[in-house]
Amino acid sequence: MRVDAVARMAAIRRILLRPARPAPAGGRVRVAVWLTVAGSLVYVGQKAYMAARGEVGMPGHPAPAHVQAQFAHPGWAQAGNASLGLLAVWVAWATIARWGERIPRWVLLCALALTAVLQSLGAVITLQRADFDLAHLGWGPVYEAVTGSVGIAAWIVVTVSYFLRSRPRSAAVAEAHP
Repeated sequence: MRVDAVARMAAIRRILLRPARPAPAGGRVRVAVWLTVAGSLVYVGQKAYMAARGEVGMPGHPAPAHVQAQFAHPGWAQAGNASLGLLAVWVAWATIARWGERIPRWVLLCALALTAVLQSLGAVITLQRADFDLAHLGWGPVYEAVTGSVGIAAWIVVTVSYFLRSRPRSAAVAEAHP
């Protein structure tokens, strides 16, 4: 009985910690990954700028005064947001990088799903905040709309393509379920 439990634990470890080793990404997927990386780095820069200013919000859209008052150290809060942007960069990059092949599939898929949802929510908020006054339409709202829409689409492409490229091969599935 003890040997059976040890063998089962070894099989579980082997399954859970198996590297994903996804199929190589195509050109379109690589473009989508680099778009997500660029968008996340722009976000990091914006948050670092607001951290240096000691304000909460985004450049051009600072939070109202009553929200600013809720933060004893707004610079630290913005620095934390910037670090989340850097984490998004690493998650997206891991889907095409050689070092990302060693990450178990379920770990990267969970991180991708969470990152894609949070980045998409941020893009939706940006789209809602854009001031589309057609009489005085400037480049700011157009830029926000385009980058938000492209960002959502790119994160969807990155997540779905990694899901499809990292599916276990038939031999690996047969080995995992003896």
